[in-house]
Amino acid sequence: MKAVVLKADLLRTLIVGSRSILAKANLPILSNILLSAGGSKLEVVTTNLETAVKASTECRVDSEGKVTVPGKVFLEYVSQLPDGDITLEKLGEEAVVSTKGYSARFATLPTEEFPAIPKISGGKVVGVDGQKFVDSVTKVSFAAAQDESRPILSGVLCEFQKKGLVMVATDGYRLSYDETAVEANEGLAGLGMVIPAKAVAEASKIIGEAGGGGGKVSIVIADNLSQVNLKIGDVEFTSRLIEGEFPAWQKIIPTNFGSRAIASKQDFINVVRTASIFARESGSIVKLKLESGKNGQGNLGLSAATAQVGSGDAQIAVQLEGKGGEIAFNFRYLLEALSVINSDEVVFEMNESLNPGKITSVDPKDKFFHIVMPVRLQG
Repeated sequence: MKAVVLKADLLRTLIVGSRSILAKANLPILSNILLSAGGSKLEVVTTNLETAVKASTECRVDSEGKVTVPGKVFLEYVSQLPDGDITLEKLGEEAVVSTKGYSARFATLPTEEFPAIPKISGGKVVGVDGQKFVDSVTKVSFAAAQDESRPILSGVLCEFQKKGLVMVATDGYRLSYDETAVEANEGLAGLGMVIPAKAVAEASKIIGEAGGGGGKVSIVIADNLSQVNLKIGDVEFTSRLIEGEFPAWQKIIPTNFGSRAIASKQDFINVVRTASIFARESGSIVKLKLESGKNGQGNLGLSAATAQVGSGDAQIAVQLEGKGGEIAFNFRYLLEALSVINSDEVVFEMNESLNPGKITSVDPKDKFFHIVMPVRLQG
C-alpha cells in the first residue's frame, strides 16, 4: 500500500473517524484505525463493536492496499505535521508516514483481525436536513439515562410519524421531546427505533464535522431493526439499535397546566445558577415559587438552603397566567433543559407541587418541550 494525501484532508478524515476508537480496549485491534487505499480514495474505518465510522478523502494511490495503525497516536502525530502532501506506505510489518523533514514508523496489526463492518442490505431509507437532525439530537439526548440498568432508557426513541421524525429521551426523572421534518416519509409512519444516546450524540457531532449545516443526512434502517446507518457526504456512521419496548412516555405528560409563566431565558438560568451554589450539598434541590402580581405580571423565585453552607434566594419578573405555587426540582435538570432552547424567552408551566413541570420555547414553531418530575420537599 502506498498513497499520497494532503495533510488537511487526512487530518479532517481522521478526526471524523476517531469518534469510534476505543483508547483502552480488551481487543487491541479496536484501538486501531483501518486505512484502505484504492482507486483515488483513502478510506478510514474505526469501530468499537457498538458503532462504526467510515470516512474517505481524495488521494493519489500508487499502490492499493490496507493497513491498521494505532488510532489516537496516529491522529496526534498527523495533527503535528506541516501542511502539504503526506505519503502513507506499508513496509513489512510497519506503516511509514513521511513528509518534508518528517518521518515516522508505526506498528501495525493484521488487517484480518479488524472487525467487519455490517452492511444494511435493503432496509428503509429516509432523508433529513443535517442541521435540523443535529439540533433535535442536542435537545433530546441529554435526558437519556446515563447508566444501563434499564438499557431501553439509555437510548433515544426515533419514531416516524406523518408530521416527521419525533425524538424522545427519558431517564425516568425528566423527558425531552423534539420533532423535525423528513424527506420521503411514505410508508414509515409508525416505525420506531431506539438508538443508544451516546451513539446518536456522536453521530450528530460527526454530521456537524462533515458539513451537516447545509447537507442532507440519509438514514437507512435495517428491516429487522437491529442497526441504523447515517450517511452524509463521504462519511458513514453505523450503530446497533437497542432492543425492547420504549415506555409509554405520552402518559406522563399533563394535558393542561394551572399556571403558565413566560420568562427571560438568561434571567431564568442566572437565578438557577445562584441557587445551585447552596443546593449542591443538599441533593441539588432548588425550590421554585410563582407568585402573581397585577395586570398579568408576577415573580418567579428560586431558593435553596444547606445547613453547612447557608441559603440564597433570588427572583425575576415574569408574565404569569394562573395562581402560581411552589415546586422543587433538581437544578441540573433545569439548567440542561434551558441551555438547549434557542429562543430568548421560555415558558414554564406547572400544576401542584407533586405534578410534573414543563419547559418550552416561547416560539410556537419550536416543537421542543421538556418535562421535569418534581422533588418532594420535607415539611
